[in-house]
Amino acid sequence: MPIRPKVAIACQGGGSHAAFTAGALEALFSPAHRDRFDLLALSGTSGGAVCAALAWSGLIAGGAGEAVRRLRGFWHDLAASDPLEAWLNAWTQLLLALPVTANASPYAYAPAAEPRLRELLERWVRPEELPAAGAARSRPFLRLGVADVLRGGGAALDGESAAFSLSDVVASCAVPPLFRAVQARGTLWWDGLYSHNPPLRALLELPEKPEEIWLLRINPRRRAAEPRSFEEIDDRRNELGGNVPVDQELDGIALVNRLLAASPVLGDRFGYRQVTVREICLPQEDLPYRSKLDRSVAHLEHLAARGRTAAPELFEPASVVVAPEA
Repeated sequence: MPIRPKVAIACQGGGSHAAFTAGALEALFSPAHRDRFDLLALSGTSGGAVCAALAWSGLIAGGAGEAVRRLRGFWHDLAASDPLEAWLNAWTQLLLALPVTANASPYAYAPAAEPRLRELLERWVRPEELPAAGAARSRPFLRLGVADVLRGGGAALDGESAAFSLSDVVASCAVPPLFRAVQARGTLWWDGLYSHNPPLRALLELPEKPEEIWLLRINPRRRAAEPRSFEEIDDRRNELGGNVPVDQELDGIALVNRLLAASPVLGDRFGYRQVTVREICLPQEDLPYRSKLDRSVAHLEHLAARGRTAAPELFEPASVVVAPEA
């Protein structure tokens, strides 16, 4: 029987585009693929944090099938499926396409995004059903990327801690001005987009080290042509900003691989090992930035189908973006 690699899956944030991640996870947990790897951990930021938390809670509660059920259930319920929500979603997309912007502080009104997100997370993560903190909640581990509003920097909040709550997941999604800062674990957090998108280094610091990290990337690294319209420029700014934290962490992993290859004793001293990083990415040139707020049924189903199609590429040599040094 082939040796299964010990894997950590990292899920980048991107609003509605994270439906791609949900589809990819669904494929990876399917009977066709779930016995091909040993899952140690999940990490995520923003929409990726939602997918990671849903999969994590489902795996703990009932295994791969329950993880898939929770992913599907959340995204089904999030979709603008009834006539009123579909109408509101269409108008939102129309307004976002206008060549003007208007912002207001989320403290000037009561944002609707947070209570709706909490309602859906309560329904599908079901924190009250989680086992007691500790070992029972650490296979797989969970790490959620957040940015510290007051002190700067960021953190990767853990799922096995007794301090874990749905506020951790909401905090990872709290992009201003759609959300106010979220209070959790004694401080205020914003979306992890500004710090860890998604957490990678935290996956190297687990008690059991992954042999591979599989990155489900939402924001593409490359563009085929120069952005010229306002919308194209805004799209590319968002993509570049969303990729800075994860690309810095990938550079760090590549550096550790080189150091361990040059001096293996460092691995014994500091507990690190060389790691392979594989990646799939949502093709995004046909998806404008405003589509990250599009909850139409067709849009979300299309993204999930793309994820299901792309997931098997993680088992191919071409998916490697960081390789161990000889």
